Amino acid sequence: MLLKGALTSISLAIAAVTSVIAVPIRQNLARRQNEGGNSTDLTNGLTDLVSWDTYTVKVQGERLFLFSGEFHYYRLPSPGLWLDILQKFKALDYNGVSFYFFWGYHSPKKGVYDFEGIRDVQKAFDAAAEVGLHVITRAGPYINSELDCGGFPSWLMDMHSPARKYNPENNANTEEWLTAIDKYMAANQITEGGPVIMNQLDNEFSFNTDPHYMEHLKQKFLDDGMVVPTIFNDVGTNGNFARGEGAPDIYGWDRYPAGFDCSNPLAWPNNRSTDWRDYHERTNDEQPMAVYEFQGGAFDPWGGPGYPECYKMVNEQYAKVYYKNNYAQGIRIQNLYMTYGGTSWGGIPKPTVYTSYDYGAAITEPGLMTTKAYENKLQATFLHTVKPFLTTERFEPESDNSDIILIDGLADVNTPTKFYVAQHWLSKSEDLDEFHIKIETTDGNFEIPRSSKLVLNGRDAKILTTDFDFNSQHLVYSTSEIFTHQDMGSHDVIVVYAYEEEDGEFAIKVNGDDTQVEADDSVTSETADGILQLTYKHPSGTTPVYISGGTEKDLLVLIAGYRSALRWWATPINKDTRVLIHGPYLVRTASVSESSIAFTGDIDETTAIQVVLPDDITSMTWNGEQVQLEQGEHGIWTGTLEFTEPDIQYTDLQEATWKYSPGSPEADPEFDDSEWVTADHLSTNSTTPHDTWPILYADDYGFHTGVLWFRGTFNGSSEITGFNLTAHSGDASAWVAWLNGEYLGGFDIENNANHAFTDLNGTLIDAEGENVISLLLWTTGHEDDFNADDDYKQARGFTQAELLGVSNQTIWSIDWKVQGNLGGEDLADPVRGPYNEGGLYGERNGWHLPGFPDNEWEDASIPESNSRTGVSWYRTSFEVNIPDGYDAPLSLRYIDDSKTRYRTILYVNGWNMGRYANDLGPQTQYYLPKGIVNTQGENTLAIAVIAIDEAAQLGQVILEPYDVLQSAIPPVELVESPGYDARQQ
Repeated sequence: MLLKGALTSISLAIAAVTSVIAVPIRQNLARRQNEGGNSTDLTNGLTDLVSWDTYTVKVQGERLFLFSGEFHYYRLPSPGLWLDILQKFKALDYNGVSFYFFWGYHSPKKGVYDFEGIRDVQKAFDAAAEVGLHVITRAGPYINSELDCGGFPSWLMDMHSPARKYNPENNANTEEWLTAIDKYMAANQITEGGPVIMNQLDNEFSFNTDPHYMEHLKQKFLDDGMVVPTIFNDVGTNGNFARGEGAPDIYGWDRYPAGFDCSNPLAWPNNRSTDWRDYHERTNDEQPMAVYEFQGGAFDPWGGPGYPECYKMVNEQYAKVYYKNNYAQGIRIQNLYMTYGGTSWGGIPKPTVYTSYDYGAAITEPGLMTTKAYENKLQATFLHTVKPFLTTERFEPESDNSDIILIDGLADVNTPTKFYVAQHWLSKSEDLDEFHIKIETTDGNFEIPRSSKLVLNGRDAKILTTDFDFNSQHLVYSTSEIFTHQDMGSHDVIVVYAYEEEDGEFAIKVNGDDTQVEADDSVTSETADGILQLTYKHPSGTTPVYISGGTEKDLLVLIAGYRSALRWWATPINKDTRVLIHGPYLVRTASVSESSIAFTGDIDETTAIQVVLPDDITSMTWNGEQVQLEQGEHGIWTGTLEFTEPDIQYTDLQEATWKYSPGSPEADPEFDDSEWVTADHLSTNSTTPHDTWPILYADDYGFHTGVLWFRGTFNGSSEITGFNLTAHSGDASAWVAWLNGEYLGGFDIENNANHAFTDLNGTLIDAEGENVISLLLWTTGHEDDFNADDDYKQARGFTQAELLGVSNQTIWSIDWKVQGNLGGEDLADPVRGPYNEGGLYGERNGWHLPGFPDNEWEDASIPESNSRTGVSWYRTSFEVNIPDGYDAPLSLRYIDDSKTRYRTILYVNGWNMGRYANDLGPQTQYYLPKGIVNTQGENTLAIAVIAIDEAAQLGQVILEPYDVLQSAIPPVELVESPGYDARQQ
């Protein structure tokens, strides 16, 4: 303990000193590197396997651009699919993945933790290690993530003390969580042979901050064996915890420049950041510039425009403009939130968002590729293979049209290589603008382009490279962007690209006048002063140009149009060598055995391929099948990957046998609620004020998720004229009231949180006798704690419940009972966990589970022809047969008009895979992951329908795949799905 305390004191002293000398440190680093040396690496003093300087992080001594993406294991409750998604990360040339760890997902009750089954975080670490991704761990304790309570467990609402503050009660709860999760994170650090290279302290703790709390987290992580560098994700460039007490090893921030309103997707704000370099120099110049969350999409609210619109807003053009601006500013650690969004299944989301968390991300919710995914690949591969980009200092280049076009100059401190990042000053500009840049190279000074046009066509940005030695070649300049380059043995290859029909120039250094250029008529060449210049228009495909005789090795230049470039893959076969293949939908892996290369991947149609291979590789397999290749000129092989239509079968739900049962006996005044919890609390930890007693907040009685029931009884009296209720819950919540079994109304929280019931249609028993109020509350989760103000403790229940017309009410005049999920915090179904079930009668009695005996239920058909009041349940089974070697991610889609207000809960094999609001939307299609669904057998489907209006009819439901791929998807085991019999034991 003395040593740890001493280390803390020393680190604080160092922080105080470095805050004064940040700029001189940077100048010294740059000076040493310009003199040909390397900067002195910094470490946290606990491990040298991860080090850093002002430019980048280094892992085991290797400098790298950390191109990372966010992935949430808890939003994909089928662990067998985690490897599939992370293979896609790696295929897109990400070298990192960020994992949030969701406290509430693992802890239904204080002192109870579960890391089995779908919560087996070791499988996430194993998947990352298998594909070769570095891992950033983010265990909070607070993580936000649009989750219920921002990731806190629901039971933390019982904590009297404020969260995210240094106090004994919060410290003890925080330590309890970190003790549970840290043993997994510590065991998977790089120092233990695992993939973890960085660990975050809390998350976005930028309001109502407490440095003592942050320092306590640092010490706890250290006590539990976490030795990799700590990081912190500030909310923008605010300087929170950049220095002083609670500061991490590598400070960074987040940025979401497009915002989260997808309703007008093409109206980008003009808020690109251009001052990050200055901020970095002032704040933490001795560390690499890091953005630990940069916008990779956007979440969408209930009633929003839907994720297709979010994808339009944060599309591949957005990735071009905003990500390349990041690089121009100096970002060398970039984590894209989200790269795969997934599904906020069950009750895990906060009220802002609905079930889908697709996010408009690069990889869609069902795991499909997007154009943005391919654009990210183009950028990531460039950053990993054009190494001088990693150690650059900014300079001011000369250019024309500078009032329209912004040119950021970046000069490598170790070589003469320079980069020019061109973008419109007005980031949302859709104009076509021409420009020139004056460049200074070791081969002379030029204004480029020299004999053609260089343009930015609307929402585009370009990284242009000059004076670059690659393999055995020397590039003078290129007005086309570089995808990658590679040594193929007898020759080198480089892939360059731009939008179709745009001009391009590519100039290399050659020796003598005997240089030979083999190309079609679309390319012209000219040699002068030892420089060979190619001039061309970018084609709709890829044009090969072969240069021989004037360089140490021949050079194959592949000139691609943008759409063609998207389908080029530069897949590693070892640490130093990549092979190039064009055409497939997805290339997962490549490996070499003797003279044969084996690719694995996916295709969505019969696909013509081009392959550029090292000289010693002469044959190829694709997913284990031999591919007939034809050897063309200059090392380009061609062939075809044949797509064979599979015999995919699944039940037509319109033809299925459905069963129906009414499901709200709680509305009947004769219903027996004797085993329900009596509401008798007179005080609460909630931040929501209450107006009457007793406290009618479900969380106070141990019920936290889904539908909640409240039943109140009172004796009749001639004085009573009605009653008054005020509900409190999150966005898209709704409530329904009955008196003595008669429907009184259904209300949405936003517009009708309060209602005075005075027109009771003769249902009030006003003589001697008991009246029963039955209230169903459809909840949508708890708020987060973004501002560190205990907002997550907002109530889910009723702030006011009083009789009207009564002159002398006691402290309360209505006796109340509360019911939520079966067992409350003592889960009836620990396998599916604390967010799967709510308090519906059918949920409490296992109607959603496989094997429930529904043979005595009524026969029904969907769409429903009868109007049903209250809660209705529908059950059926469906068969699926997706042959091996194919990936056909399934969905269930609702088709109905929105005039009737009803909600549904969708259960597949007992798993709550979707909450649907017919009157709100926008979500109508729900992803059913493989593993949750048995894709080669029988499945159980149950739908609970809650009528908010007096009666509702369930519309059409359709089972269908999003797409069909011939695929090398890894095997996916069925998730354990306990049935009805297990509930009875």
